Parts: sequence; C-alpha cells; structure tokens
Amino acid sequence: MIGPLTVLGVATVAAVAISYFARREWTQYAIGASVAFPQTAGVVVDGNGLPLFYLAVATLLVLATPRMLLGLARPARDSATRAAARARFLPEVLAMGLVAWAAAITIAGPRLFAGTPVFDPALGVDPQVGALAELAPSLGNLAQLGYLAMGVALVLAAGRLFPADTRLLGAALWTAVALAAVRLVTEPVWPRELLQNMPGYSYQGPERLSGTFYEPSVLGLHLVAAACYFGIRLLRAQETPRVRVATAVGLGLVGIEFVANASGTALAGLGIVTALAGIVGLVRLARGRSSLRPGWVVAAAAVTALGLTRLPALYELTIGQAERKASSFSYFARSLANERSWQLLLETGGLGVGLGGNRPSSMFFLVLSCLGVIGIVMLGLVVLTVLRRTSRVPGTSPAAWALVGVLAAAGVAVPDLSTPVIWVALAACLAMTGADARATAASGPTGPDAELLPRTPAQVPAFPGPDTAVRGSLPE
Repeated sequence: MIGPLTVLGVATVAAVAISYFARREWTQYAIGASVAFPQTAGVVVDGNGLPLFYLAVATLLVLATPRMLLGLARPARDSATRAAARARFLPEVLAMGLVAWAAAITIAGPRLFAGTPVFDPALGVDPQVGALAELAPSLGNLAQLGYLAMGVALVLAAGRLFPADTRLLGAALWTAVALAAVRLVTEPVWPRELLQNMPGYSYQGPERLSGTFYEPSVLGLHLVAAACYFGIRLLRAQETPRVRVATAVGLGLVGIEFVANASGTALAGLGIVTALAGIVGLVRLARGRSSLRPGWVVAAAAVTALGLTRLPALYELTIGQAERKASSFSYFARSLANERSWQLLLETGGLGVGLGGNRPSSMFFLVLSCLGVIGIVMLGLVVLTVLRRTSRVPGTSPAAWALVGVLAAAGVAVPDLSTPVIWVALAACLAMTGADARATAASGPTGPDAELLPRTPAQVPAFPGPDTAVRGSLPE
C-alpha cells in the first residue's frame, strides 16, 4: 500500500488521469476495466475500503471539475447540444430524483424505524436466520448512498466529460471474462493478496469459479451480461469480420466459465433473458420489423443438435443444479430474507428502511425494502426510459441487452444496487442516445426520411462538446 491507496488503487488513479489528459476517448476503457473489481479495495481507511470502480469515478470527477465549472459558466446553446440534452433529460431527471429520494429515506429510515428486525448487510444472510439484527443508523447507510450517487454521476458524465459508447461496457465485460479465464488456469498462483483485500468481505474458495469477484453469483451476473453483449454483437450484420471473431472467442470463454461457475444466478438470469429475447423476436417478426436470416437458422440448428447429443450433461447443469440449490439451507435462508423484505415494506408503510438497512437475496427485494415503493418505481422508470430511447439508436442493442441481462441476474440473487456494471450499462446506453440526437441535429436533416440516412464520421461533431464523438471517431 502507498498511504491509504492500495497498489491497484494507485494503478487505477494513474490510468484514469493519463487517459483523461492524454486522449480523453480512452477514459471509458479505464473506467470500464475497473468494473471487474467491485470487491477489490482501491483505498483502505480505518478498516473501510473503497472499491476500484468508485475510486475511478471519484478521480474522474475531481479531474473534470474545472471542465464542469466552465460548462456551467458558459453553457453551450447550439441546436445539437440542445438536442442531446433533450434526449437525455427525462432519464437523468429520474436518476437524480432517485438519488434525492434515497438520500431522504436513507437518513430518515433507520431513525424512524429503529429497532425493526432486519437482515444486517454486514453479517450475511445464513447466520441471521432465527436471530435477526435490529435496524440502527450506521456508516453502511452513508456508504451505500454514496455509491448510488457516484453511479448516477457516471451516468450523467458519460458522453459529457468523456466520449462513451458500448465500449465502455465492453471493456468491463472483457476484463471480467478474460481475468476469470486466467484464474481458471492459474488458480494455484492467483494473486489473492492483491485482489481479495476488501475489509469485511468473506471471499469464496476455489471450488467454483468466481474470477475477480468475492463469490460465484457475482461472476454469474457478469457472465449473463457478457453472453447478451457478445451474442448480440455476433448477430449484428454491421460488425466486421475481426469483431465477429473476437466476439465468438468471448462467447466461447463465457460458455466455459458458465460451467466452471456452476451458479444458479447465471442459469436463472440466462433463462430469463432467453425468454425475453424470444418474446421480443416473435413480436418483431409478427410486426414485420425483422426476418429470419439463414445464418441464424443454421446456428440454432447446430446448437440444438449439439444439445441433443449432450442431454445428460445439460440436465445436470440445469435441472439438476436447480434441484440441489432449491434443497439447500442457503436457498431456505435467502427465501426467508426475501420474505422478510416484503414484510419490511408493509411495516414501513411502503417507505423502506433506507439503503444499507436490510439485505435480502434479490435486488428487487433490496430496492423494495430499502427504498420502498417510490424507489422501485423510480428505478424502474430510469431503466425503462433509457431502454426506450436506446431502442431508436443504431448500435446500442449490445449494451441494452447486457443491461437487461444484468438486471435479470441481479433480480435472482445479487442484492447490491452498488454493482458497478449496472451504472456502466446505463451510462453507455444514455451516452449513445445523446450522441445520436446530437449527430442528427448537427447533420441537418432536410426531409421526413432524413434521420434514416447514414451519417459519416465527418458529420459527427468533434469533442469537447457533450455527447459527441461516439459514432465513428473512437479507435476500434
């Protein structure tokens, strides 16, 4: 350690600073790579650790302070900037409203409902079955509120303080998948002292693959997101052969790690996303918005044929794994935690107990019990408005489906609203939405079909304007 900074903390600060000042469009790679270390401390003070991702975001905000002050003093008034602001306005207002409500209930909740039996986030779920803790104000309340505020700050900053597109999320997923593959083959020499340094965390052993995360379910969440991201990129006709080969390699690694991870979170999350994708595909076919491509048919037939030859292994990996999980004490304890979260919602009159006040086994029940009805509605509106705007923007589907995958897996068994990949996925989607609106306004459409015409990189304004340089200007 160098003072309060860990070795990886120093590396993170340096990476963000160098990329921000040397070539700003590379900042998204530095921010994205830090997402793969949510349980690795970049700063340790008095037994409390700050994850690398939030250290990266804090560093970015400090470095960009002069730029933000200049932007407030001399706001841009051109039509392209106003178009980008309009495209981003509603999701950003909802996100800031979510932070405001979270601040109010996180400060007031533990005091209004002090003594209420809860699952203390610091103690884990299993040990508290039959011996619940009592709700009381704690440092954890403020920490979780701070993480939420910084996550939303990244959503607001992406495309404004630095150019961003799907590669912001791609850097995160590639880092997570690549390092998990490295751990798979180098487990005996895996640098645990370097990566597993967050105070208060109980890291899982090597029995199941967890990559750079503290337990397999968190890696499972990232594998679902990576499967969505790589899968959509592989299906997109616009991708180059080089991208397709890299994407196929990424999907192969995800498949191998899925088996080694053996996580019910990954299994359930992937099942939910597959069902949603099937419904969306059928709706699009029925409306005539898409057609079956020969390549898709061949790929589906090949996967089906391979699955039929491996039925016993597939049964063990899916149904057998689900049956074992359902009969375990862990599943029983987590079901009780979710049930208690619903009771907390009722006992608090729908207000919630505040962030950091309760720990269920699902993000849905986490938001419901901690932020109440208002919180779950506002978070849902943020996600839905981002996805709706993203659906109209070319090239955003990998990030949008990855966001769906993250939320599906988190809704199963990752009760952590501070999970960085959630905010990175939202940031990538919203940055591209603003950039598309800006590019459309700057290109000067001249007819009713002008928005459908292809735009060249020369028609996209150069950074430093907000939401610029996303399409056609970043290095591949």
